[in-house]
This record gives sequence, C-alpha cells and structure tokens, in this order.
Amino acid sequence: MVQDRVPVITGVTGAPDLARLKHFGAAAASSGGVEMYHLVGITPEAPTLQAAFGAKQPVLRFSYGKAERRQAYERANVTAKNPNVDFIMLGCPHYTLEQIGEVCRLLEGKRVHVNTELWIFTPRQTKALADQKGYSRIIADAGAHLMSDTCSALGRVIPKGTKVAAADSAKQSHYLPAIMGIECWFGTTADCVNAALTGRWSGGLE
Repeated sequence: MVQDRVPVITGVTGAPDLARLKHFGAAAASSGGVEMYHLVGITPEAPTLQAAFGAKQPVLRFSYGKAERRQAYERANVTAKNPNVDFIMLGCPHYTLEQIGEVCRLLEGKRVHVNTELWIFTPRQTKALADQKGYSRIIADAGAHLMSDTCSALGRVIPKGTKVAAADSAKQSHYLPAIMGIECWFGTTADCVNAALTGRWSGGLE
C-alpha cells in the first residue's frame, strides 16, 4: 500500500517485542520498499501522531481490519497449493534466543516427519547461547537443524528435491518462491512446527 513511503501506524495497543518489530519491518521492506515506520506512542520519533508527521500531511489514509488482514494473509500464501510440505524454514529475520526457546517447547520429545526438513537460522552468537541452554540438543534430537549466519533465500540453499516450503516470515514467503521457484506457505511459528512434525500444512488464519 505505501511502497517506499514512511507509514505512521495508530491503534497498536501494547509495545510489540523486538522479534515482532523485526518481522514487521522485514515484511514491509520486501513486499514494498519501506525503510522506516512509526508506531504512534511506541517508536521513539512518534510519541504522538503530530510528532510523527511534523510539518507534513499524510498523502494516504487507510484502515486495517479483519478484511484487510484476510487479504494480506491470502497474498502471503498466493504461491501455496500443495499441503504436503517438504521444508520448513524459521529464522528470517534471524531468530532470537527466545524464539528458539519457543520452537524447543513445541518440539521437545517429538520428531520431525521423515519426509520433512526443519531448518532454523540464527546469528552465531545466539547459536552459542542456544548450545549453552540445551536448545540445540532439543532441536537436534527432534531431527531439526539450527544454523547460523545465512538463510535459504540469501544462500540459495534448500533441501534437495524441495517443492513446497513453509515459513513464519512474510519476507521469506515472498522471496523463496521468487528466488528458488518453490511454493511457500506462510503462518505462525506453531503452524510451521506442526507442519514439520506432520509433513502437511494445516495452518490457517484465526
């Protein structure tokens, strides 16, 4: 909607955590060209709506509700048709330690489906912390892989024979089909881990 302009967003209640801010920024930059955004009352430059705009006036106003959320979700899943998932990619932007911990809680004591690969990406410093906390062992025991300092779109590396992927990153659901020529489902982290465990996509917009 805004392309490369700077959006000013109102109506957000409660400050999103860093991971959510990163995911939103990455999606906005890849689906459009957004380099900066303001959340009124949350981001430092926008304590008020007036402060966010300064002397300028908005060139476009629009609302985001249930219908727009549904449309955005459908656009993020526009390439996906086949429910049989070969590859789940998590960590774009790179996962935080807290996000790795969330995946471990979903994976612990379970095994990734025999026909599916689960790759998780994080910076090497975070991977070292994940090693110390035992997260890396939980991931390995489940048959998944924790990797560092790259991603499947940037490195152009996916499991051999992959036709259908899944990701919890709107950025990756945009890039993987365009760069690697595969289908890609987009959903929550829980949706993606469930697909890794079952080999099938069953996620959906709540």
